[in-house]
Amino acid sequence: MEEVDFARLGLRERRDIQEWIANNPHVLGEDLLIIGKEFSDFDQTNERLDLLAVDAHGRIVIIEVKRGDTGSDVHWQAIKYASYFRNNTQQDVIGIFAKHEGVSGEEAEKKLIEHLDGDDLGVLNKDQRIILVSHRFAPEVTSAVLWLNERFSSEDMISCIRLIPYRDIQSTDTDSLYIQAYRIIPVPGDENYVIEAVGGKSGGRIDGFTVRRARRSSDDEISSFFREIGTLVTDELPDNIKPDKRNRGAGFYNEGRYYNLWYSRSPWKNGETCFQAYLTQGSETKAMTVFHVEVRFFWRSTECKDFEKKLSALDIPGWEIVKKRRNSVVVRLENSSLDERFRDEIADTLKCFIEKITPVVDGFANELNEEG
Repeated sequence: MEEVDFARLGLRERRDIQEWIANNPHVLGEDLLIIGKEFSDFDQTNERLDLLAVDAHGRIVIIEVKRGDTGSDVHWQAIKYASYFRNNTQQDVIGIFAKHEGVSGEEAEKKLIEHLDGDDLGVLNKDQRIILVSHRFAPEVTSAVLWLNERFSSEDMISCIRLIPYRDIQSTDTDSLYIQAYRIIPVPGDENYVIEAVGGKSGGRIDGFTVRRARRSSDDEISSFFREIGTLVTDELPDNIKPDKRNRGAGFYNEGRYYNLWYSRSPWKNGETCFQAYLTQGSETKAMTVFHVEVRFFWRSTECKDFEKKLSALDIPGWEIVKKRRNSVVVRLENSSLDERFRDEIADTLKCFIEKITPVVDGFANELNEEG
């Protein structure tokens, strides 16, 4: 595979890349409902943002898309847009969505309720977030984003997603294009994205800029914990169901941390059909911190009924099926520390998921393909 440029391929920022994301928002790694495109209905400016969305918690999400390089001030542009929505009401959001969809306010409200998995739209626009999407990110942007996230104690106030196009140089089909989307911020310990003034303790130079090691999260032991789990799981799996290194991803989501495993082949897609360990931390007493882990398998909501029957026949101890926007199989575990016993318990559960569920997914996909 050869990494290429969108510009070289003749793809345009708005008509191609932006439209692709608007139609497939799950590529950004979370549940997003697009409520506006090329939005410009502001009262004192003619500025136009790329995409407007609502996340799973009702927060307004500004999505800015750049085709090649972000330039040095895309974050400032997006911050301005986010500030314009700080006083909008629930009814304002419903009206924006209704106009975008070309439906009544009642229909828009119904779709928003379905997206939020609840009947309380009072959470709409309680906060705002930003997602920056680009092939390459300028150090001025990533340094500012990391600082802002740290400063405001919000790991996902601004997220950065790299969108990388590849061409198969060995294929005779010259029109084939593959795109990898992955989150570079927020991730723990990202020393390659912070600029430091000359004279500070330097960790090296990148692209002509002095960089330092980013301040690690206070629970960075979780990163090592997940890496150990990933190694334990994949080392013991047979090659035909072993996810390779490029199909693993970790990051922050809501109040917790996740570790994902998936495959390159259809129907596996990052964030849509995958295995996951999701860890949160809470205190039951002042003297003891409890770590909660959900081992999950997500699958697409379409054509679920027959697939669910196949899953129900599997022997997975302690499991349950959770039906939300993305259906999932879940096993819940908890422990007072991230010790070896807890690590092995999570790894064994995740390995059990992969060994038993992967053949079912692949078999079901083959059946659908044969049926056309």
